[in-house]
Amino acid sequence: MLITLDGLSGTGKSSVATLLASKLNLTSISSGDYFRSIAYYLVKNNIDVDSIDYETLKELKIKRVNSQVFLNDEDITIHLKTPEINVMSARIANIKEIQDIVDHLERSLMTERTIIDGRDVNVRFPDADYSFYLTASVDERMKRMKSTKEEVNSRDHWDLLGNIRKSNKLIEIDTDNKSVEEITDEIIHIIGE
Repeated sequence: MLITLDGLSGTGKSSVATLLASKLNLTSISSGDYFRSIAYYLVKNNIDVDSIDYETLKELKIKRVNSQVFLNDEDITIHLKTPEINVMSARIANIKEIQDIVDHLERSLMTERTIIDGRDVNVRFPDADYSFYLTASVDERMKRMKSTKEEVNSRDHWDLLGNIRKSNKLIEIDTDNKSVEEITDEIIHIIGE
């Protein structure tokens, strides 16, 4: 079984995916971990988007252990949610070569029971058994992301330039004023049907 969770930043994708994986015994893969790790590498090494060496990026070793993310054995978890990394990861997520690198990494981790969350997963995994699209108001997303309206709008700008698309297959869930547990239970109820 493959489940995808898509939607804009701050709609609860990663939190819901983690809890769903725990409740349903699924392998959990978060696209954001990979895009953010690559963004961190680029920012840390002062690499401009126009001068990326994609072959070097293919050699990066990115892995997630529980809630920690490692890049070449360095724990980079605390760096991945900064405004600078947020904006850079949204920018590079629209680059085909980087999408291909992330796609390859994710497919190598997939099992027979997997949940993948990310802002483009419904496009990259169109044959998922269940495809969910989470929504939330800007105010709700600001609160969850601990961000300003400008930061949220900046992420949305880059995200909406890219692969966020809705289709008839997507099951849309409004996450406003709902806890992670409530959203998770709603998805489990739908899957159960």
